[in-house]
Amino acid sequence: MIANILSKNNIDVSQDFNVVDSIDNIILGIPTLIVGFDLTESLYPDFDVLDICVKDNIYWTFKKIEKRDKFNEDLDWFITKVYSDLIKDVNYLFVDPILLKPKTLIKIVRKIYNIENLTTYVYNDMLYIYGDKIVFGIDLKLFKFIGFDTKKLKDKINNISTDFLVDDDILIEYKNIVETLGNSVRYIPYLFSIRNGQKNITSSIYIQRKS
Repeated sequence: MIANILSKNNIDVSQDFNVVDSIDNIILGIPTLIVGFDLTESLYPDFDVLDICVKDNIYWTFKKIEKRDKFNEDLDWFITKVYSDLIKDVNYLFVDPILLKPKTLIKIVRKIYNIENLTTYVYNDMLYIYGDKIVFGIDLKLFKFIGFDTKKLKDKINNISTDFLVDDDILIEYKNIVETLGNSVRYIPYLFSIRNGQKNITSSIYIQRKS
């Protein structure tokens, strides 16, 4: 789970969110959105109704029946914020076999082999390999151009990956999240690793947003 949503009514969001109807069921240490003016006031009597942020990493919005447009706007903002925070510390490294020096390529290969629980996603002719806060991008067409056997390359990556994602259903499953992140499919293996319990990352950045 990457965030809590506390609401007395059903909220249709991704399975990555812990949707609960009681403060006792929230997961501590991750972002929380409280839905409903009365519920927020009962928990934080002195909260500023004009500020979406109740306190550090805790936010609020009206219920849909109170202010539908405001609810939709704030919920979208919260979801975007949480996913954006998730990827802020994840670095992307494009492995260019033409521009990078041989010594650098060797270091990258060693790094990949030394990472535990690699998650790889195959998208068209790209391999996106995630591990240790890094997404390595490998363009199979580029490697084929310089004479590599790309089938053997894919097989090697497959053999050292904990998860090797090739099904088109993976993209469909993460479609909404990818769109939220600017259509960056490179983050799919990272998101997959979070959802499947390899690492529980939390979003803790405070972003002030006035209503």
